Amino acid sequence: MATCSHPPALHPPLHRSALNVSRAKGGFHFLWFSEGDVDLDNQGLSYNTNSGSSSNSSLSTRSLDSPSNSLEMVTGPRTQEAVTVTLTPNSSGALYDSDLEAEPDPPDWGPRGVDLKNLSDKEKKRQDVINELFHSERSHVRHLKVLDQVFYRPMLDNQVLPSDHIQLLFSNLDQMLDIHSQFNNKMKSKRRESHVVTEVADLLFGMFDGPAGEEFQRAAATFCARQQIALELLKERRRKDAKLNNFLTDAEGNPLCRRLQLKDIIPTGMQRLTKYPLLFENLAKHTEEGTEELSGVQRALERSKEILNHVNQAKREAEDHQRLSDIMRRLDRSGFEKVDHPMAGEFKNLDLTKHRLIHEGPLNWRIGNRQKLIDLHVLLLEDVIILLQKQDEKFVLKFYNMNTAGGGVERSPTLSPIIKVSTVLVRHNAVDKKALYLVNTSQNGAQIYDLVATSSAERKM
Repeated sequence: MATCSHPPALHPPLHRSALNVSRAKGGFHFLWFSEGDVDLDNQGLSYNTNSGSSSNSSLSTRSLDSPSNSLEMVTGPRTQEAVTVTLTPNSSGALYDSDLEAEPDPPDWGPRGVDLKNLSDKEKKRQDVINELFHSERSHVRHLKVLDQVFYRPMLDNQVLPSDHIQLLFSNLDQMLDIHSQFNNKMKSKRRESHVVTEVADLLFGMFDGPAGEEFQRAAATFCARQQIALELLKERRRKDAKLNNFLTDAEGNPLCRRLQLKDIIPTGMQRLTKYPLLFENLAKHTEEGTEELSGVQRALERSKEILNHVNQAKREAEDHQRLSDIMRRLDRSGFEKVDHPMAGEFKNLDLTKHRLIHEGPLNWRIGNRQKLIDLHVLLLEDVIILLQKQDEKFVLKFYNMNTAGGGVERSPTLSPIIKVSTVLVRHNAVDKKALYLVNTSQNGAQIYDLVATSSAERKM
């Protein structure tokens, strides 16, 4: 096996020689296997740090803006520890190198030397949409591979984050990479059959409908639901952790990232889901009426919208759950638990995360003859309404007493900060368009809450 200071010219993407690169003091060593030893289009890249240290290793290329360039070298961390990159099989069978070189903009789909005059204008536009669909899918696979190769695996190897946080960030990345790589490879097969792709409905059906579509829907929801939460946690941790910051700075400087940061690449999964309905709608517009092809494309459009809605709902629920967890950590209920009241006993072990958040926001509360309104932070949950007060970083849960009309002496009844939705009536204030009354009709006695919203629109919420 030969060792050289400069790599030889690479073979075309489907027949490249395998590359083993090690960084040592004095430069890079490139070890090339014979062409028959490995097919790069069915390989992944694995990272090994020979020193056993937690420093970062990253991939780089001469220029990924050009599709003619390939993975050539490995840039190590800012230290002199040795870093090696070896090629290992990946279960997805994805075309790693060729996809990583995908250009940002779709190439021309028309074959050279072929007369396209026989195609109608409508069919040419349809081919343009198909070309955009195929190319943008390949670009999305590229993003997933960059997440896997540049961030996920090196993060695991270098242990720059706790495993649970890495799992929160990347979740089922392997599954999503496998699903999209299969879809991408089927598109490539369609293109190899003919530059003019006549039918794609069967291809779309296999991705979006039936059992495969259900699997994709579940996988996409798992992948996207908690990403924004993970990115917020990462942002905070990166600010405090120099080792993590250095790792991400090195990784994000990798040319494979094309000047994008991790926070820009991770959301591309959700962005891809929003793109499908637009592409399919445009595709349907340029497909012949009354054909099975049109029916198939319309079904794919319908399913893509259903999947997007499902993932959006999963994302909202995850973020709402995280919000309730945050409030729960900052909840001060000492004043609530001290009061001898039936509601205090019933909600003694209140856990907000066991409830579903519908809406939250500020309200002002007019109690009796008190001149000053009480500022509230109100949680509308699926089964209860909770009236909280913000005090510094805490959310305070406590009971309130009504003032008498005379000298301001406090007396019962005591107003509970927790109201069951099943026992409440809502009445708008006819005089004040921003105000409303909550009438609690529980067996503990009727109670009226005079609340004022910040606007008439907020009152309607």
